[in-house]
Amino acid sequence: MKLKNIIIFILFVLGVIFSYNYFDSSSQQTNTETIITGETIKVANWNLQIFGDAKASNEYLMNKYVEIINDYDIIFVQEIRDIDGSSFDQLCNMHQLNDYQCQISNRYGRSFSKEAQGVIFRDGINILEFKQFDQEVETRFERPPIAVTFENNGYIFQVWNAHLKPDSVVTELDAFETIVEDKGNVVLIGDFNADGDYYHPEKNSHFSSWNWVIGDGEDTTVAKSSNAYDRIILNSDMNNELLNYGIVSEGITSEISDHYLIFVEISGVGK
Repeated sequence: MKLKNIIIFILFVLGVIFSYNYFDSSSQQTNTETIITGETIKVANWNLQIFGDAKASNEYLMNKYVEIINDYDIIFVQEIRDIDGSSFDQLCNMHQLNDYQCQISNRYGRSFSKEAQGVIFRDGINILEFKQFDQEVETRFERPPIAVTFENNGYIFQVWNAHLKPDSVVTELDAFETIVEDKGNVVLIGDFNADGDYYHPEKNSHFSSWNWVIGDGEDTTVAKSSNAYDRIILNSDMNNELLNYGIVSEGITSEISDHYLIFVEISGVGK
């Protein structure tokens, strides 16, 4: 009996070790456990860190970008810095993205450094509305957010994308709350700079009834310091659609970007 118990104990320990090694992946942190059935939609955001002509002319970087983008149905690209948006056009015209469409926002910013946000979305997904703000009217943001309403096989959802100013995160989140309508399936996603010296979650309560999918203790940047600058926030309706989420870090070096890609997977069928 003693030998049998020893064998059972060894098998148990080996099982624990296997489970730990299988699920502990630094390349993609997954924090929900759901059996995924039927059609799903993956929505991502990636701050490409001063994406412009220089990066667009780098074949290695462009191939790396499209390799990763291909895993998602919708991806918002941030920090598009060139004046004419030709770098984003070049990215969209890569042959690996033949099954995608693209749209780019106006350039925003009150300083010399202005940037646009682009969205790349798979064929079959339609944009019903691409809402932008007049910066002369909406002065509360360094770069006003965009709101994109998508439709996929009758399923309608809205995604707000923003790159908040580091030194004004609190006031810009205040403003964000006043313009986002909590109605239907809504996702907030982007580089919100909502961590570190810029934002202290324990002192603030923005979107308190919503689900901050990327938690305060997670790391979304390439830097040695650990900060959850990039965030995904879901209202209650969209939270019911939540299947999975992740932070993709594998192969993303400082040459590629200073941010990891973040994504959320939703059922996309309504409940």
